[in-house]
Amino acid sequence: MPETAGGRSPTLVTLLGALLYCAPLAVWLRFNDDIVSAGGLAAFVEAAAGRRLALVQAAFWTFSYFLYLPYTVIDIVHELLPDAFPGIAPWEWLLQLVVPVALVALVLAGTHVALRLLALSAAAQLVVLVALGMSGLRSHGPRALAAHPHDVLRHSAAVSLLFVCGSLPLFLGAEVRGGSRTIRTTLTAAAAIVAAFVAFALFGGVPSGRAWAIVAAAGSAVSVAGLIVAEYLALSRLLHAVTRVPVRRILALVAVPFVAIDALALTDPERFDHALLRPSLVALYVSQLIVLASYPLYKRRAPDAAIAGIASAVMAYGLWLSLRA
Repeated sequence: MPETAGGRSPTLVTLLGALLYCAPLAVWLRFNDDIVSAGGLAAFVEAAAGRRLALVQAAFWTFSYFLYLPYTVIDIVHELLPDAFPGIAPWEWLLQLVVPVALVALVLAGTHVALRLLALSAAAQLVVLVALGMSGLRSHGPRALAAHPHDVLRHSAAVSLLFVCGSLPLFLGAEVRGGSRTIRTTLTAAAAIVAAFVAFALFGGVPSGRAWAIVAAAGSAVSVAGLIVAEYLALSRLLHAVTRVPVRRILALVAVPFVAIDALALTDPERFDHALLRPSLVALYVSQLIVLASYPLYKRRAPDAAIAGIASAVMAYGLWLSLRA
């Protein structure tokens, strides 16, 4: 987060980042009002610009998440957990094998089981955020909101990119009760709740102490693991929509490279992490740019073009950051 004359400004940056995220969210939801499909974002592109471009978008998106699944496990095992639990170092190799296998077992247990666990973990994470914020307020009071305008805009754009995985539920729209209405309500409420709780936690400041470090690390690990599950489910729906192979078979097929890459990464986890991160992010932002840039072809009105332009600029910034990293 940016340094400022009045201290740091994570709360302000978080709130403005959430506002910027409203642009891509608005595009996704406007598409979703008419199109509810396991194809998710690719189905949107097909409706706006045709099947060929939709397959290109699906290819970039699929490539991104095929890489994202294994390198995120590496992040959990070698970055998030060791900070709070240094004693696990001798067991990191085993965790790098066990975690992906456990996540595969969870998604194969059924979508309802996986989603219920995700809901429980999300609720627990919100409780942790409130606790962090309250503890921080008691320890050292609220954090400053003042900041240099250039820093605020730059870092707010970066924060808005953290919400990009908010598009994942769109791939499950055809399976949920209420269809597009449920997706619209869920995505809007989720964005508002997450932004508010994170902003509050940062407003209080992160409390110090061994106990809070453990809570924060464990909460982060659970959050990232939940994201892997959501991505896994979304990937299976997209591949089903494109290939018509049954979802359960796709879940099993995706498990092979997922577990295999994490096993291969045992030779040098840090190198694998760096090698997979950049191409995954580049492909992700390219796939989102295709969706957002095609939207004016679907809704040919000036306000829609303006929203798509802002949303595309956010993703273009993410692409630029990924290329220069």
